[in-house]
Amino acid sequence: MSAYNGDMLRTLTALLCGGILLVAFAPGGAFWPEPAFAQVNFGGASALIISAAPAHPTPNSTVELTAESPLLDLADSDIEWSVNGKSAGSGETIRVQLGPLGQETDVSVSVSGTSGSDSAQISLVPSSIDLLWEADSYVPPFYLGRALPGSGSMIRLFAIPHMVQAGSEIAPSGLQYTWKLNGATLKAQSGIGESSIVVPAAILYGSDTIIVDVVAPSNGLSAEASISIRTGDPYLALYDDSPLFGIMYHQSLSGESNADESETSFAAVPYFAEVSTPNDQSLAYAWTVNGSSVNADPKDPSEITIDAQSQGVAQIGLSLSNPSDPFFSAQGSWQVAFSANAADGGTSVFH
Repeated sequence: MSAYNGDMLRTLTALLCGGILLVAFAPGGAFWPEPAFAQVNFGGASALIISAAPAHPTPNSTVELTAESPLLDLADSDIEWSVNGKSAGSGETIRVQLGPLGQETDVSVSVSGTSGSDSAQISLVPSSIDLLWEADSYVPPFYLGRALPGSGSMIRLFAIPHMVQAGSEIAPSGLQYTWKLNGATLKAQSGIGESSIVVPAAILYGSDTIIVDVVAPSNGLSAEASISIRTGDPYLALYDDSPLFGIMYHQSLSGESNADESETSFAAVPYFAEVSTPNDQSLAYAWTVNGSSVNADPKDPSEITIDAQSQGVAQIGLSLSNPSDPFFSAQGSWQVAFSANAADGGTSVFH
């Protein structure tokens, strides 16, 4: 560095990766900064960024945009926003209403102040993902609901992304899918076109959070969806088993029901159990009628037949277990009133 006379200011100009910092040195070694009103960049990257919340906006949603900088003093700067070329307000944060699926919204922000000036831009293109799932647990024929996970169940998830490029939705097979289970990436089930996965259900009464990130390699569009799935007990339902029509799946017995026939059969359905049929050999049925144990039919343990010898009420109880699965448990209780159609006689009301 060249020396100057003591009465002359010595000026040091430092180049910081394209930014300019002017420092003036006074005689005697004291120094003070001279304002440098210049764009500050590091390695060619802007010192100003725009963060969006949520990071993956959906169609017709509102996004909060915030100007951030590790170098510029934004609190002491003028900050101006524009949306699609029109002035949209000032300050460090604004809220922007997005349009329908695939409609691009261009946002820019400019900052100027004593610490420097800079600008940044961001393009927001709303996308969405339909995240569907079901367990492989048991449900009866014609059941219209979703099979829920019980102890030992496996869960299949399907991602149906909606991402638009040039006015048309991008084919799901060409997208990059990244699946995460409770924050851990499922590398073996992630990749191009991997729109579905299979995971085990959480331990009983627990829940798992599954996240899928989808990116379009062609243009960088991205979307995200997440869901929490809880594991619960199976649900026991009891149905009238008609000799003419079979099991009356359209209407389960309530807590109190009536039976018009002296001899009536009932069938239990273990919704969401990890079995392929109610009579699966892994299940242990323990029936009671008015507090007394009734042996289950070895061939059809899920069914019970009650022969009413006179008018009365039968309190039917059922406890279902799986000896090989200590987490599996289900109970049910139903009260059935029989009419006086049965012939008189006998010391026991039910057999």
